[in-house]
Amino acid sequence: MVVGYKKDETLTPNQKLIAGVVSGITTRFITQPLDIVKVRTQLQAKDKGSTWIGLSWRIFKEEGVTTFWHGHSLGQLHSILSVASQFHAYEISTKFVENYASQYTSPQFKKVLLFMCGIFAGCVSATLVSPIEVIRVRQMVVKAQYGGMLQGAREVYRRGGILAFYEGLTASLMQMGPQVGITFAVFRFVQPLVLDYLVYLEDGEQTDTEKKATKTKHLLISSSIAGSTAGFVSKTATYPFDLAKRRLQIGSHQPDPNVKTPTMSQNLVKCSSLVSCLLDMVRKDGVRGMFTGWSVTVYRAQLISVITFTTYEMMCFAMREYKGRVDAQ
Repeated sequence: MVVGYKKDETLTPNQKLIAGVVSGITTRFITQPLDIVKVRTQLQAKDKGSTWIGLSWRIFKEEGVTTFWHGHSLGQLHSILSVASQFHAYEISTKFVENYASQYTSPQFKKVLLFMCGIFAGCVSATLVSPIEVIRVRQMVVKAQYGGMLQGAREVYRRGGILAFYEGLTASLMQMGPQVGITFAVFRFVQPLVLDYLVYLEDGEQTDTEKKATKTKHLLISSSIAGSTAGFVSKTATYPFDLAKRRLQIGSHQPDPNVKTPTMSQNLVKCSSLVSCLLDMVRKDGVRGMFTGWSVTVYRAQLISVITFTTYEMMCFAMREYKGRVDAQ
């Protein structure tokens, strides 16, 4: 029931990959509006009187409700590649640890290796989706200028060349690697504890049907709690790099005089290097400046973790149930 490789697993890697794809699509569709608000908040100069809720209302009034889904198509592609590659890389790397490395290491060091598997999965995902993420972030800021995927790609290339597609990659690796490592580690730790506690609370005799229903309910609840916890811890621990990444990803962006730029996207905070970006945050607003937009980001991260892990676990559960019925026939 826990993500990662298990020796008694009945699902194939391709089936788990499908579960990851479904998880990614579902997650992006539900969380897209919060993503728009998060990116806009991160790229605005800090305003002590503003809140992310106020910013959301301002976006709605000035640009309309459809603005909350700008970049959604690329967002779906980003989610599919990001989530699926994370789970797939994590499955492959944990399989290696379980089958080979664990034979030559202590249980304590095995936990370190499993954490490194999460970092590996995060780095693979960050590198793979970087070009898509750069285009998508700019679409979320100025949709009219970056249009669809091909128009956005041409515009990014025209402004900064091929390297512009990897702006913010260093910050992304320093964020996503530890973030995914922490996420998987926290989830693997919390979910079994919650699951065991829920089972412990169950009293009375149950039929096989009732036990199956209870098992599904417990899996849903434990995955939601563990996912929420994992999202909060991982995003908070790596947030300054997430903020720097967004500001680096628009580093080569220049407004097109022939395109109307929304008022909220006219004075964006941009960066040219990771070190200078972090130093500027501290210099202007102190340590708190490194957590601009943290609240909406954490809400979104928790929601993403809950939906991602819960959808993934429930998809795997459904496929195991279906496979068991087919094999029994």
